[in-house]
Amino acid sequence: MTIDVFTAPPWRAGERLEYRLRTAGGDEVGRGVLSTVQEGDRVVLQQSYMEAKTPEGATPARDNVAVTVDPKTLRPVQGTRETVNRDASGVARSVRTAWTYRVDGERTRLSTHVEREGAAPEDASLDVSAHAYDNESSLWLWRAIAFAKQEERSGEDVQVAGTYVSVNPFERTEQVVILRVPQREQITVPAGTFDTWRILVRTGRAVRTAWISSAAPFPVVRWDNGDVIFELTSA
Repeated sequence: MTIDVFTAPPWRAGERLEYRLRTAGGDEVGRGVLSTVQEGDRVVLQQSYMEAKTPEGATPARDNVAVTVDPKTLRPVQGTRETVNRDASGVARSVRTAWTYRVDGERTRLSTHVEREGAAPEDASLDVSAHAYDNESSLWLWRAIAFAKQEERSGEDVQVAGTYVSVNPFERTEQVVILRVPQREQITVPAGTFDTWRILVRTGRAVRTAWISSAAPFPVVRWDNGDVIFELTSA
């Protein structure tokens, strides 16, 4: 059964977390910045990524995402994303996506608008289930779950910390996410050594791993999404 897993925001407006993105073999492939910005009575969660090395004369590949949420519930309001990638011939191609969540009584609908270079705009929508959060807010959502209370429970080797719905605005899909906390673990990243909660993030058959500092404001110290590994370099 899915529930509302968000408790309270541990971050403050103006927070900036910097990461290096590397392969499992240790090769750095990019840099990322997560920023938290207050705009009126809303909070904007921003992600900015850029490749580590750009071929001479080429346009840098980048990915910028911004999701506006209700700071008390982390319920999504709207979002934007712009990606720039090079095709096989080295030509840069951009994709711009904008989306909104419209609440009508107990019903929420996601509406998306996509613009790709050289293609007609695409519009689509999705009815969203209860207890849903935008997938692009995940690296904030996990920080706001009361993992400390999970340690007070006994008799379970692997504890379920929460089950919720994650909405992917780019694919216009949603899926159930199950968070489990298998153990505490001390890890070292460029930003230093941290005592962390090591959580397993399960979506369908896929299981990913995140390490979240056990000390406030509980930053994500490492995140292995199956493709690249994020490691905190500065907070």
